[in-house]
Amino acid sequence: MRSSIAAFSLTCLLMGAAAYAQEAPRAASNTPPRPALMSADSVPGTAGVKVVTPEAVTEATKPPDQLKPATIALPNDPIGPYLLTRDAGPFMVMAKTFRGPDAERMALALVLELRREYGLPAYIMRTKDFPMRSMIRNVPPTAPNAQRKAELTAPEKVRNYDEAAVLVGNEKTLKGSEDLWKKVRKIKPKCLNEIPSLRPWRQGLMAALRTTNPYVPTQDIFPGRKKEPLVAQMNAGPRSVYNCPGRYTLQVAEFSGRSVFNPTEKDPRLLDGSWLKKSPLLTAAVDAEKLADRLAKDPDVQRTGYQPYVYHDLTSSKVMVGSFNAPNDPAAVQLREKLVKMALDLSYQKDKLGRERAGVMIAPANALTDLKDPNQPIKTQ
Repeated sequence: MRSSIAAFSLTCLLMGAAAYAQEAPRAASNTPPRPALMSADSVPGTAGVKVVTPEAVTEATKPPDQLKPATIALPNDPIGPYLLTRDAGPFMVMAKTFRGPDAERMALALVLELRREYGLPAYIMRTKDFPMRSMIRNVPPTAPNAQRKAELTAPEKVRNYDEAAVLVGNEKTLKGSEDLWKKVRKIKPKCLNEIPSLRPWRQGLMAALRTTNPYVPTQDIFPGRKKEPLVAQMNAGPRSVYNCPGRYTLQVAEFSGRSVFNPTEKDPRLLDGSWLKKSPLLTAAVDAEKLADRLAKDPDVQRTGYQPYVYHDLTSSKVMVGSFNAPNDPAAVQLREKLVKMALDLSYQKDKLGRERAGVMIAPANALTDLKDPNQPIKTQ
C-alpha cells in the first residue's frame, strides 16, 4: 500500500512539474535555475526549460523488477568480503540504495568504485538480512554478542524483495560522520550513470544520509548514561555483581513485578492500591538476595568453584553465578549444564518446621550477561 501511495504521489509531483514547465516560461532573475528533474527535449516557448515527458514519469514509477537493466557489466566478485559487519562504524553514511534482481551486484559496483577511486571504506547491507526489520533470532542486536553478522535460518530466511544499501565509513564520532557525509554528497560515481534509478533526477550521491551501523547496539554507541544513585545504593551489598572480577556472568534467576496486557485508565487493579502492595516487585530484592545466599551455601554449587552475584535495578532483581572473560567460554557451558541438572534439587528448601518444600527453581540463561562497564545497567545478550 505504501509503495502504491508513494508512486501515485511521485506521479502527481512530476506531472505537476511538467505542466508548470510547459505553461509558464521561467522569469528572468538572478537566481540560478534549479536542476532539471530528468533530461528531456526543450519545449518551444519555454526558454530552454527542461520538462518531464510521460515516458520519464512511467520509467520513474515502475516497480524495481521492471526497471531497465544496467548498461555496464556488473561485477561478479564474491559479495561476502564486502558485507557490513559489526566491526565497521559505528557512525556511517548511507550513500545509495538499490532495488531489483541485480540490487546486490549494483551495490557491489558502487562499493568497488568508492574503495578504488575514492579510498573510502564502503560496505553492503542487505534488507533480507533484516526480515521485517524486527527482532529476529541470530540477527543483531538480539544475537549473542560474539556474533559479528546476521545468520538467518528457516523460517526467518524469507525474501520479500531484493534491496541492498551501500554504507560508507568507520567513523567513531558524530563530528567525523558529519565531515564524511559532506564529502560523500559531492561524489558522482561513474557507475551510477549506467545503472537505472527510481529517482534519476538525483545526481550522484547527493541524497546520502548520516546513520549508524545497525549491528552495533545503541548502548554501545552512546554509552554516556550515568548510573542511577538509587541503583548504586541498591547494589552496595557484598554479593553485588559490581564485585564480579570478570566481564561476563551467567544469569540463573530474575525477580520482577507482574505484567498486565492492554491496561486501561479505569482498570480497577491499577486504581486499587492494595493490589499494587501485593506486587512481587516489593520483595524482589529480598528474594534475589535469599536465593544468592542459598546458592552460596549449597555444597554442590560450592564444588563448581563459582560465586553467586545479584543485580538490582528499578524494575527487577537478577541472580547470576560465575565470572568469565569471554562470551563463549567453554567453562560457562559446563557450569550451565551442571546448574541445569541441579535446578530441581536446589529448589527444595526446609521450612520453619524442618519440612522440605519446593521453592524457586533456577533457570540458567542460554547466553552470558555482558558486564562491559560495571557502572552501567546490565546488558543481557
